[in-house]
Amino acid sequence: MKNSLSQYLKLVKGGERIVITDHNRIVAEIVPVSATDEKARLLEDYIAEKIQIGKLTPATKKTILNRERTTEGPEDQDEIEKIYEQTRNDRQ
Repeated sequence: MKNSLSQYLKLVKGGERIVITDHNRIVAEIVPVSATDEKARLLEDYIAEKIQIGKLTPATKKTILNRERTTEGPEDQDEIEKIYEQTRNDRQ
């Protein structure tokens, strides 16, 4: 699966549902986010707003950074995590 992840994600973006099995037992699904999913839209809007005001820069190419990680996150990390958790909980 990991060797073909980008192909699976293209299928999901196209509306397909991917079922993942382990020893013929379903263990997970990858499904497209519904266009009406309010929390996903909120997260997209949040990211777009941060890009517009210069707090985020969208990736333009694949880059490997040689920087040490810091324990400090962005100033609004709590808000990002809150939206992410709400979205994740709604899907379960």
